[in-house]
Amino acid sequence: MSSDPSSTAALLPIASSVRVRAAVGALLRQHRGRAAAVAGLFLMASALGIVTPTCLGRIVDAVSSRAGFATIAGWVIGAGAGAIGAAIVMLWAVRMLAGLVQDMLATLREDVFASAMRLPVSAIDDGESADLLSRVTGDVDAVAEAGGNVAPTLLSAGFAIGVSVVALTALDPWLALAGVAAAPFYALGTRAFLRRSRVVFREVRVREAARSQAVLDAVEAIDTLTAFNEQEHALERVRERAESSIRMQVEGVRVTNRLFRWINAGELVGLAAILCTGFLLHSAAAITVGTVTTAALLFHRLFDPVGQLIFGLDDIQRATIGLARLVGVIDLATAAVTARESASDAAPQRSAVIEAAGIEVRDVTFRYPSTGRGISEVTLRVEQGSTAALVGTSGSGKSTLARVIAGHHPPTSGSVHLAPGGGAPYYLSQELHQFRGTIADNLRLVAPGASHDDMVAALRAVGAGWAVDAMATELAEDPSANPVVPLDEGRIQQLAVARAFLADPEVVILDEATADVGLHHRDAVEEAIGVLRQGRTALLIAHRLQQAASAEQIIVFADGRATQRGTHAELLATDGPYRSSWLVQTPSSPAPQTTPEETETP
Repeated sequence: MSSDPSSTAALLPIASSVRVRAAVGALLRQHRGRAAAVAGLFLMASALGIVTPTCLGRIVDAVSSRAGFATIAGWVIGAGAGAIGAAIVMLWAVRMLAGLVQDMLATLREDVFASAMRLPVSAIDDGESADLLSRVTGDVDAVAEAGGNVAPTLLSAGFAIGVSVVALTALDPWLALAGVAAAPFYALGTRAFLRRSRVVFREVRVREAARSQAVLDAVEAIDTLTAFNEQEHALERVRERAESSIRMQVEGVRVTNRLFRWINAGELVGLAAILCTGFLLHSAAAITVGTVTTAALLFHRLFDPVGQLIFGLDDIQRATIGLARLVGVIDLATAAVTARESASDAAPQRSAVIEAAGIEVRDVTFRYPSTGRGISEVTLRVEQGSTAALVGTSGSGKSTLARVIAGHHPPTSGSVHLAPGGGAPYYLSQELHQFRGTIADNLRLVAPGASHDDMVAALRAVGAGWAVDAMATELAEDPSANPVVPLDEGRIQQLAVARAFLADPEVVILDEATADVGLHHRDAVEEAIGVLRQGRTALLIAHRLQQAASAEQIIVFADGRATQRGTHAELLATDGPYRSSWLVQTPSSPAPQTTPEETETP
């Protein structure tokens, strides 16, 4: 087990087994008729499947009694007809089941993605977004694979086992009782597998999500990590989580291998018991050789279905864990919507008269419910029309404070005040997304009534002349064609800045808005952001300190608290993390000389 608790904590809730069964039952009830038809076809295919071993036993008796050619030929034809009939009906059943499963999965996918969109930001925005990502990708894929590939196999195996046991009992109760000798091996092996595998496979999914998150954190924050000399810490975090995930996957293989040994032992003991019992009964003239042959074939016919059923428990366990994680997202979204509706009337007003300040944060504390990380007792005042830059390592709390100010998270304690009449802050993050539609469609998301001239003015203001030309081309084309021209990351972010300019907010929050923009377009995007900041109150979260240098005040965050604040010049003249990081990021810059009066942190 890993010593890192964050690596194994399930950040989003996982539904109970009872809740998962209820969700699957609700899906099945939407298709009662088709589900009953599928069950009937699988039962028919399994019944036809015992025709062949029965006919083979009859052939043995016919040969032993020197029956005529016509009799033997009739049983041979019967065996062939049974095999062909079973195959045809099974194909029909599998085809119907595939359609049923895909319809159920489509409904589940829609519910999960709709629920993910309704989740409160604080439920997933604590630096572990890979947990949700792994659910809506890996878990959905696991459930889809189980439904499309495993379900037909397991249904076929289940019905085959049931029909074969009934047929073996009808053939001779003593032979059936002999076959029961295999049951303890199957039961003990399966019990041990289920007891251990559910824990192991759930842990595998959780640790895979934790490993993915560590990688995302390291890649997305590479500039900041380099600036604060935290690369080794980030790499060590990735290594620990990767090793933890691998160890748990190896344990899963061991659990499955132990199950193999139990099943093989059961097959050996069961078949030997039937043959020995058959020998004794035949010696007593109680049954014929053909009956023993049929019994042995029926029991041997159970090998594949039992193996498929038990080995399929591996996939069923994974699918069940995936379902539990998906249903957990659905339940969390439902609970969040209910809580939001009940609390909407009692929500505190975030705006207040605060003299001349554009933003004022008073002793704000916020903790993410899953990890407990966040910010503690932060106080900040940003004058109207000025810019405050927040800097620090990944997870230091700077983005959390920005989201609290933006209204994404309600503070646990303290208060956030915005200048009256300014409206809600405009939040621009590092996430890059080109919405479907034309350039105009992308711009009108924030201002549906914007005219063509308004959009052109916004684009030219942020230096996106290329988009003006693209709009002219779009106007000349057939509107019904709904053209979508893929853009690179720099132009996508320029459009995002133009949207913000078109919305014309009083307060803008820029959360590492250039982090994912390539070097080729970074200067253009930064110039566009500079235009957007002019005359507005701005909160700038910077991953490169050169971006923060022009701000009227800079606040350095560490462990959820503001540890330094001041202007760029003041912080450079003070020994501390800002000065050290600046020298790392700009090694060619001369180190400023400090004086005793300058060593106190503002």
